[in-house]
Amino acid sequence: MIKCEYLETQSINTNATLPDMNSTAEQLRFPSIPGHTIRADFDGGGLSSDLGPLLLRGVDRQIGLTKRLTDALVDTRHASYITHSHADLLAQRIYQIGCGYEDGNDSNSLRHDPMFKLGAGRLPFDADAALASAATVSRFEHATSSKDVYRLCEALVEQFIAGFASPPRSLILDLDHSEDAAHGQQPLAFYNHHYRSTCYLPLVIFDGQSGALVAAVLRPGKSPTGAENAMIMRRVLTMIRRHFPATHILVRGDGHFGRPELMQMIAAMPNVDFIFGLPGNVKLQALAEKTKQRACDLWASLQTQEVVPEAVRLYDEFPYAAGSWQKPWRVLLKAEVMALGENPRFVVTSLGGLDAGMLYEDVYCARGQSENFIKHLKNDLASDRTSCTSFLANFMRLLLHAAAYILHQQLRTQALRHTALSQAQPSTVINKLFKIAVQVRQTKQRIVLHLPSACAVKTLLHTVSERLFICVPARTVNSS
Repeated sequence: MIKCEYLETQSINTNATLPDMNSTAEQLRFPSIPGHTIRADFDGGGLSSDLGPLLLRGVDRQIGLTKRLTDALVDTRHASYITHSHADLLAQRIYQIGCGYEDGNDSNSLRHDPMFKLGAGRLPFDADAALASAATVSRFEHATSSKDVYRLCEALVEQFIAGFASPPRSLILDLDHSEDAAHGQQPLAFYNHHYRSTCYLPLVIFDGQSGALVAAVLRPGKSPTGAENAMIMRRVLTMIRRHFPATHILVRGDGHFGRPELMQMIAAMPNVDFIFGLPGNVKLQALAEKTKQRACDLWASLQTQEVVPEAVRLYDEFPYAAGSWQKPWRVLLKAEVMALGENPRFVVTSLGGLDAGMLYEDVYCARGQSENFIKHLKNDLASDRTSCTSFLANFMRLLLHAAAYILHQQLRTQALRHTALSQAQPSTVINKLFKIAVQVRQTKQRIVLHLPSACAVKTLLHTVSERLFICVPARTVNSS
């Protein structure tokens, strides 16, 4: 749900004029039509190609994201030399990323765009209200300290917690690592043989039911240890448990996370369970042999039928304890046989009750949805643009892209609820809803935005703008 912060109306400078930043003597030439030539210039005045900043600002005002991130940063700059506050820099950078401008160099042009200035709460035609340049944005990213990064990570978890009006009965936390390829000399970018590239390997955590981002952690390109995963998850789970003492939490992940340190840590916490992929070994294959043979026999018997299924799957379970485990855990087996051969899979869990097939198909396999959330973050919002010259600056970039993801996720699940774009990925929302030509006019007491008469999403924009304009009461999370 969305909450709102009431902001004071700013006065408007009626004498402000638009700076002529893009004027050029050269014209663009296009093929003519009968009776007319076609030329173009950049003297349109108060025009913008982006409506998105105002929509993102509407979401941001209601959930308080950039304010929460601003409160997590400590500004050590001398007050007399500050032109752009941390709140302004965060809003500018996050909104630009959310509108498809992931490159910091885009700030040099967009700092004068009237819609991005409006999104940052500034007058569109005030020459002294220009947003930060690319150089200022770069300094902001590179000034990040390890303490800033830690507090920002905590702020993202707190933002996730604040999204609930009351403690939920259950939560599913999906963990996954994603390749972030490095194409320069970025510090701590290592060669990872699994991905066959020099990369970072960030950890991202999503709510498996809503797609809300819980945490994002930039980490070196080497494969994580069980102790590292346990350290991160202990802090995340502790923060969530502080607000949701009775909520059942299921931690879900692939074989990267089936390590004893993480399983033991989770097992020691009350009302928390796990379900992880488990790499096969000789012992597991021996325990699964009978079920695998039955699956092979069933597959062979089906070859005489007119319609042969694509695969045969049998499920089984057994207790198993590796040498490094403190106790045996429940291991699920999927014995699958296809035309290409056998494809056995193992899963380890602390959950009880449900049968092996249901746990595997309905609970474990549902984690595949987190791959779509990663695509939204990485492909649509370009979270892999970690090309800074320091690891902490790249960490800061990942968090800025994560914040843009949060705004898009809230826009999709709240303001776009029950509309044609309620299930759309960020790139679709950007193309259909954000990239709309806008003519900006400023009068004595009003700023008027003229949209195209032939706009294809008139009704949708009316619905969204009303939902973002009408404030709903702020909610407080029960932290008892």
